[in-house]
Amino acid sequence: MSNEYKVSVVVLVYNTEYYLEDCLDSLINQTLEDMEIICVNDESTDNSLNILKQYARKYDNITIIDQKNQGGAVAGNNGLKIAKGEYVAIIDSDDIVVEDAYEKLYNKAKETDSDIVAGKPVKYVSGIQREITFSHDIWEEERTFTVDEFKDIYYDVFYWNKIYRRKLVEEHDIYMIPGKIYADVPLVFRAYSFADKISIIPDVVYYWRRRAQEDIIKGNSDTSVSKSLQDISNMKDRLSTFYYVKEYFAEAGIEKYFNYAIKTYMERFFYPIRGILQDDTFKWEYLKEIKVILSNIDDLYDNDLDKRYNIFFYFILNDMDKELENFLNFELFERSTVTRDGKVYWNIKYFDNPEYNIPDELFEIKKIEDNFIDIEDISSDSKYIYFNNISFPQNIAIKEVKVSLRGLTKIETLKINNIYEFKLDEIDNHVYSGKVKIEDIRNINIFDVHLKVTYSNDNYELFRVKERLFEKNKNDIIKLNKNKYLLFHFTHLGNFSIVNGYCRNFFKYHVDNRAMTLIPQSSGATRYKIAVIYKYDQVYFTNVDTSSKIRLKNELELIWKYSLDENTKYNLFIKTKFFTIKLMKDAFVDFKEQTVDYNGKKIRIFEDSDGSIAILLK
Repeated sequence: MSNEYKVSVVVLVYNTEYYLEDCLDSLINQTLEDMEIICVNDESTDNSLNILKQYARKYDNITIIDQKNQGGAVAGNNGLKIAKGEYVAIIDSDDIVVEDAYEKLYNKAKETDSDIVAGKPVKYVSGIQREITFSHDIWEEERTFTVDEFKDIYYDVFYWNKIYRRKLVEEHDIYMIPGKIYADVPLVFRAYSFADKISIIPDVVYYWRRRAQEDIIKGNSDTSVSKSLQDISNMKDRLSTFYYVKEYFAEAGIEKYFNYAIKTYMERFFYPIRGILQDDTFKWEYLKEIKVILSNIDDLYDNDLDKRYNIFFYFILNDMDKELENFLNFELFERSTVTRDGKVYWNIKYFDNPEYNIPDELFEIKKIEDNFIDIEDISSDSKYIYFNNISFPQNIAIKEVKVSLRGLTKIETLKINNIYEFKLDEIDNHVYSGKVKIEDIRNINIFDVHLKVTYSNDNYELFRVKERLFEKNKNDIIKLNKNKYLLFHFTHLGNFSIVNGYCRNFFKYHVDNRAMTLIPQSSGATRYKIAVIYKYDQVYFTNVDTSSKIRLKNELELIWKYSLDENTKYNLFIKTKFFTIKLMKDAFVDFKEQTVDYNGKKIRIFEDSDGSIAILLK
């Protein structure tokens, strides 16, 4: 078997004309040399094929397979079978690969002689990076291992954030199952099963584009491969993964790991469960299929899943359909707990109730879950944000709790530069409070608010702060914000965010006879705009260098020629999605009034009577 390339990338293409160029650009600009790009068009009905042909004419390392519509699994297999790279990768054509991803993955593969190398993926939603959060952050540190040494690798079920040795793929038939919608997990688990050595790098390598949720639920095939969660054939396809994976583990002689691996995937079997509330036929088919699966898992209740899944299991295995429906409708987010003999239990109506006779241990809380976090409130004043009385189950061994503010970050910016974390104090047994100095949040942005809980074994989890975790309602929480530069905000999903517009000593600046340049003193992402405004007339500063791949300084400039009318006083404003406020003198480092010559006139930059910054051409 000859290797003509270091890496062959198979791109699955079906009706992605709006995103395809972004994907292809990310591949042709890879820093790794000797790459092959194989684009498999699955009979797209939009302009995707024409876009592929344009790129193939320009780049000789791009090959197009134009096949009759047979589904993504067949498309992926057809691409893999003509690949000539030492390693192969499969990606979706609406996603984006980080420009140095394949260089890092390939170098790690050669350094460690690994069969598989995986990197960190992030979600990409409306131009913003969003983290993929699991209770096991397997991408946090670099490691090389066998499956025996690190079984948590099974939490990474994605096929597109990895490279695979082509010899491994060909010798062990590591291909997708034709006709199967959810073909990714069987492929990935089969690859793990036969790999001698696997490596992980902590670098972000892949942007997984997540499109509008309503398109996924509706099963709009023009915008998403995912089908309706209430479709019976789709549901059966999802559940069939159990049988394929079980067969693969037996074939590889590692049946002892099957139970662990399938439990890492178990949540996905329950994505369609709410369909039983909508349709009796779906209900009958789903409960029949899932009951067989649950009956074939050893030590079913010994798992790391949220508590509700054990209740699902019990109701399904004991044909308690009515109780299951009531649980889904009324009890799923019940937050009450009770402590007995040092153990904490979920205190819902089924617990310790002879009418249902469910074993108490199924309700025992052994890990932190959203349901069991309680927040009295979050408030602010002119200097601080206060996090008040955040309580956790008392039987969980906690080392520390931090507030983690994670700023919305565009694709061209390093996310790590936009995360701020602050330790909370334990003021009572498993009750935490603390305050965050607003000026320590060194960027103007929208921050998703998380709680970062580190356990006694130094592992940690991130918990998104949500409306249902508060003792007060969201309107009361919003009113507790007393800082004019902040905004407390709840999304339509109930997630809590803080918009920060505070910018003391935030900018340096430079003026000359061409322009005014602002230099932010933060290396985080730009999630604001700067404008000069007079009444209804406004002109925005623009980025100094829009060609740079990663702009750490986010410098902005206002070119005089296009911006100012004579004898009109403009004020500087900062604008976010949620508010517009004047830029005050203290937003600048050592602001001094300046006057510059411009076409025989004078431009004056000065402090206005209210302390804001003004510009006047005269």
